[in-house]
Amino acid sequence: VYDSDEGAAVEDDAVGSVSAEYHKDLVMITELVSSEGQLGPTLRAVYDSDEGPSIQTTFLEGLDHYTKRMDLEIERMCNKYYQGFIDSIDELLQVRPNAQELKDLVMEAGRGLVQSGTALHESTEDLVQWRTVQRNVLTAIESLTSCLPVLKLFCKINSQISQKRYYPALKALQELENVYLPRVSKYTFAVRMRERVPLLRKLVKTAAHNELQDFLAAIRDKCGAIGEAAMNQIMSSQNAKLTDPDKEMSADLCASDLADFSSLYRCLHIYVVLGCRGEAEQYYREERRKQLQLVLQPSSNMGSLSAYTEYFFEVAGFFLIEDTVLSTTEDLISRQWADDLWELAVTRISGVLEVQLANCTTSETICSVKQLIALFNQTLLGYGYNVSRLFDILLQVRERYTAVLLEQAHPTFRELLLGDTFQQVTVHSEEEMRGVMEMFPYQDRIFQEAPYPKTFPFSVAVPQIYQDIRNFIDTSVKFVGDLDLSHTEVDEMVRKATNQLLTRVVGGAYEAFIEKCSSLPQLAQISVNCTQLENACVKLERYISSITHSREDEVHVTRLHGAAAFKDARQTAEDKIFSVVQAQIDDFFELASYDWAPADDKGAANEYIYDLLAYLTTMFAQLTNVLRDVAKTAYLDTCKYIGRKLLELLMDEQVKRINLQGIKNFSADVETCEQYADSCPLLAPGESLTVGVFTPLRQLVNLLLNWDWSSFLDDAIRARKYPQVRPEQALALVLKFDEGERKSFLFRSADEKKRDKERDAIVRRLRAIIDAR
Repeated sequence: VYDSDEGAAVEDDAVGSVSAEYHKDLVMITELVSSEGQLGPTLRAVYDSDEGPSIQTTFLEGLDHYTKRMDLEIERMCNKYYQGFIDSIDELLQVRPNAQELKDLVMEAGRGLVQSGTALHESTEDLVQWRTVQRNVLTAIESLTSCLPVLKLFCKINSQISQKRYYPALKALQELENVYLPRVSKYTFAVRMRERVPLLRKLVKTAAHNELQDFLAAIRDKCGAIGEAAMNQIMSSQNAKLTDPDKEMSADLCASDLADFSSLYRCLHIYVVLGCRGEAEQYYREERRKQLQLVLQPSSNMGSLSAYTEYFFEVAGFFLIEDTVLSTTEDLISRQWADDLWELAVTRISGVLEVQLANCTTSETICSVKQLIALFNQTLLGYGYNVSRLFDILLQVRERYTAVLLEQAHPTFRELLLGDTFQQVTVHSEEEMRGVMEMFPYQDRIFQEAPYPKTFPFSVAVPQIYQDIRNFIDTSVKFVGDLDLSHTEVDEMVRKATNQLLTRVVGGAYEAFIEKCSSLPQLAQISVNCTQLENACVKLERYISSITHSREDEVHVTRLHGAAAFKDARQTAEDKIFSVVQAQIDDFFELASYDWAPADDKGAANEYIYDLLAYLTTMFAQLTNVLRDVAKTAYLDTCKYIGRKLLELLMDEQVKRINLQGIKNFSADVETCEQYADSCPLLAPGESLTVGVFTPLRQLVNLLLNWDWSSFLDDAIRARKYPQVRPEQALALVLKFDEGERKSFLFRSADEKKRDKERDAIVRRLRAIIDAR
């Protein structure tokens, strides 16, 4: 231990011995000692100095001197505080027992602390573990709090889809995708959910498509019920308007009243949310067009009224549904699209009716179909559809109706004619006459004033025919009465149909009956009946004007042609009377057997002439009782025909030779016929109906009997004496005329040769006259 003074001397000597050249190094050492940071930079500055090893040696020497100085400083300080140190050691020795006791206490306390610390450590580990669990629970709660709404919404979406609440499911799915899933995007289930969102949308779209299909199928089945309800409502409105003319007709019924369109609206909303509304529109329009094709397809039993009714109910219901869809949805269908479907339907309906009604043979069915069409028109017109073309269809139906009525009338009028007695109707009392007059408007002042029993000129078929014609008119007016036509149009249609009945049916029935009839009394009565019906056509025209409320003096009104039809039938009957008489005359003339070159004169007419005239007398007596004017005409035509037949016998090419005796016998037949014609019982005194009937034949016979060729060959005399004898006829008879037997020229007498020369001269002159003409 050094004394402090000695240490200070040594320190001074040491410091004094340090030369100035070490001052720089001492500065660095001082900085190194006082530095609290890293020593590396200072040491690096020493060793990296440009002075090389000398600075290092100097630095080490300086460091050594500084170390010695610090040692002296320490020694001096120790010497200064040595006594205090000793005192402290003594005190320390004194407290040593206490320290040992304290140590024991501390050791005891330490052991207690260890024991307490062990339990505390264990509790701390448990606490840390529970703290971790608590933190995890809180984290889980926080995560569940954020995930539960997502999961609940997802479950809700699935539940709504299973409950077919697709629109709210899509809305919730939208919310799930845009709001909730971004909040839990870090979770795996969120990724899975996001992947499932398109699948759910596809599932909803498929379900919506299926629901739309179900709606279309259901609404197709309800077309008939909807159309029936709408048409019944219009019919009820029309009936109400008949009882209350001031009541306005309206179409209050909507298809949504009878069918549920909510599924359609839901599907549209779903397709809108899915962004594919165009697909729904296209699918709806395509399917409805296909359904329309099925609706417009006629059933196999279309001939029944129930089939027509169902057909129009279906079509009406279809377009009422489209009207409802058009008015309750936005752009699902357009008015143009609906109108196009309507035009297609009208064209198809027209074709179906044309084909089906062509096979319909009952007027009742056609009338019912017409009422259906009219009701169908009114129904669709109330919903804004253009039904003008359907009115044209009604006119076509009317034409078919008229045709069927005419077809049904054919057997009716045929049976009337077949069942006619062709006996004039006789009444014995006022009641009987009133019954006939109610059926047929016969007016005759003389007949009215005559006493009972009275006899009408017509047979029983005439009132029945007239009544059936009126019934036909009534039926025609009833058919066109509700077609919204003017009185003039109705009048013209009825007159046209009546004309067809009179000309085709009634006139045709008479023509057919007359053709088969060979009874002269029946033919005569038919002529009378046709005359009466011809006169009654004026009453028919007035009747038509009265029930159609048109004026008779309108120039554009179609006139009835029935008078001409009955006139033609009457003329046919009269012609048939003459043809029957002609046939009988032909039969008699077939019995004629002439010897044109007899040896002597018979002096009387042939037997067949007497038989013929006797038949004609009886026949004309029967005709006179029915129709005197017809009998007169037939009498005149019969006489003319007999004259032609006699002339044909005389001019027959098979007659090769005649003589004077043959001409005389033939002249007797002609004379008998002339007497018959002049003694006609049908002629009143002073009448000359049959004068000149046999004149051509008489002039020719007289020419041959008198051999008056000089007069005939003179033009002037011929024109006065034989005006109705043709030179051709005279030439043919001259060539056949031969008085004697045919001999050779050498054996003929002088008179015969003279007569032959004369005949040859006559032949040359006649041929010259013929050539000159």
